[in-house]
Amino acid sequence: MVAGPSEIMIVADAHAEPDFIAADMLSQAEHGSGLEQAVLVTDSSELPEKVIAAIRAQTEKLSRHETVERVLSKGVFLIVSKDMTEALRIAGRYAPEHLELMFEGAEKRAVEVKAAGAIFLGPWTPEPVGDFTAGPSHVLPTAGTARFFHGLSAADFMRRSSIVNYSREALLREAGAIEKFAEMEGLDAHGKSATVRKKGF
Repeated sequence: MVAGPSEIMIVADAHAEPDFIAADMLSQAEHGSGLEQAVLVTDSSELPEKVIAAIRAQTEKLSRHETVERVLSKGVFLIVSKDMTEALRIAGRYAPEHLELMFEGAEKRAVEVKAAGAIFLGPWTPEPVGDFTAGPSHVLPTAGTARFFHGLSAADFMRRSSIVNYSREALLREAGAIEKFAEMEGLDAHGKSATVRKKGF
């Protein structure tokens, strides 16, 4: 898993509160590397301007405003999608570390997101809830790696082994499939290890 500079993507509609969006984008911008990303995807052509105004107003009051300014100059992206379906598709392809969904029906549509480190639903679930109180992993994949990794958990530090136990009948039932796969992969000995067991033992 790659855990790099923090990133947040917020998918929001015209009803979302610009001050909430701005605050949540800034919460990730303040981490300090200067490489953080804060992305808004919306189907509203008016919302980005409102969010920009809210970001400007809130940044001045932050204790780490100089750090935040570096991110704002190169790590903030505002995308207007044609609809929420496209917005969710963009989110899945970007595979953000943190994804907030602030639009009507987000609870039902969250399953459409193909990849994200953690998903925060609705206006009352800002990303810092995940950092400090709700309990999902705080070590999440970044840089699009949520497409194939999940957040760090205790299971990542445990050794797991599969234990497989077939009966004679079960093996005889599946021997043909084993032989076919072995043939397709050019692994004769794999196939023969099933075939030899079919011979009247």
